[in-house]
Amino acid sequence: MKAVGSSPPPASSRITLAGDLDALDRAELERLRERNFAAMLDAALRTPAVRRRWPDLKPGMTTADLAGLPLLGSDDLADGSPPHSDEFLLGGDGPGMVLRSSGTSSKPKMMYHSWEFNLQVSTLGARGLRAASRSAPPRRIANCFYPAELSGGAFLFTQEVIRLAGARAYPLASQTSPADTAEVIAEHAVDALASNPGYGVEVLTGAEPGRTASLRHFFYIGELLGRARMRMIAEAAPHVKVRSLAYSTSETGPIGYQCERTGDATHHVHEDAVVVEVVDERTGEPLPDGETGEVIVTALSDTGMALFRYRIGDVGVFGGTPCPCGSPARLLTLHGRTATSLNIDTEVVSSDLLLGRLGRLGVTEPADCQLQVLPEEHGYRLRLLLSNRTPEWITREAVVDCLSGAQQLRAVLSSAQCRGFTVERVSPELFARTERGKVPVLYAHPMPG
Repeated sequence: MKAVGSSPPPASSRITLAGDLDALDRAELERLRERNFAAMLDAALRTPAVRRRWPDLKPGMTTADLAGLPLLGSDDLADGSPPHSDEFLLGGDGPGMVLRSSGTSSKPKMMYHSWEFNLQVSTLGARGLRAASRSAPPRRIANCFYPAELSGGAFLFTQEVIRLAGARAYPLASQTSPADTAEVIAEHAVDALASNPGYGVEVLTGAEPGRTASLRHFFYIGELLGRARMRMIAEAAPHVKVRSLAYSTSETGPIGYQCERTGDATHHVHEDAVVVEVVDERTGEPLPDGETGEVIVTALSDTGMALFRYRIGDVGVFGGTPCPCGSPARLLTLHGRTATSLNIDTEVVSSDLLLGRLGRLGVTEPADCQLQVLPEEHGYRLRLLLSNRTPEWITREAVVDCLSGAQQLRAVLSSAQCRGFTVERVSPELFARTERGKVPVLYAHPMPG
């Protein structure tokens, strides 16, 4: 991988990244994307295991031909991931970094990223940081992502992004308490916080007065921030600019970035490094700009792992007009996840189903509710947590009546295995988190000892 106008690339990579994507015109960007796709295609065709995985790959294909390839699901990737299979490894089992990616409801996937691809990932991240903070680049950044157990991709990514951006890193990680993080911010005049949304909101809203006065930026990765959290940050820390550090997955690396003119769930696409499609979630057919569908990503790499048309689990829409910043890169707005689900007593309950029913009671934000399943020896208990931002009049009886309108939820609540159901109003920081700090709508506690 190389950046246009920078040092020569490693001999094993032919991927070229633009030094400044926003300075290209549309034709230049499309030519660069096609050259990088050709490099990936050539590497795939030269790797027998990958070629067997995608028998429809042919010399001379372009990105326009991707729609003829099958979609790659999360479970398919998990089944073919190393070390028990090499069907995704471009050029075989080479040096690099191994990460575990489990997503929200799927099998764990072991990602074997080459060092060349890892450099590409970091370079794209630094591009995003610069674009999001051109008027006031951060110089001291607290890195508060999860750092360990093969799941520390965001932490390592952020460390490299800070280095490439020429800033100073404070690697606090997510195990540091929000109060202690606020103390470090105050003592060292840290001007940027990088973390998942839940942790960042705790730091910004729970700190003692003046502790976070030096902060100018909050960069997040991992999940959509949501309107409720944005309101909380605006009330507690109106001086802090909130931007996505990267729209990224452990499997594909960065997909999109935000400039100073974008926000909420809208990102520019790194079109020299990924091909993004929006397709009908049921049929897989491409959708025109302006229509919402499932986001499909092909990460352009000629080393590491080949991912053609990967279903990353998000729902989004391409905008039809360019960004006011002048960048030629297309704008993708995310509308959430494809339905994540949990098996409860043989019934499949999705987050979309739960939110759809609770919306009738005025609970519309994923950040405002969490359904927990607490397994017991001969059954389970259900616990619905509602944030203190939800209407106070909501009772357990109202929730039961509302949820019972959906067959799956009614079956779960009325099952002989259900030992109880409670509805509790709590502060959002008391919601359960995954080991990487994400706050899911559906959460299953492990079976006790």
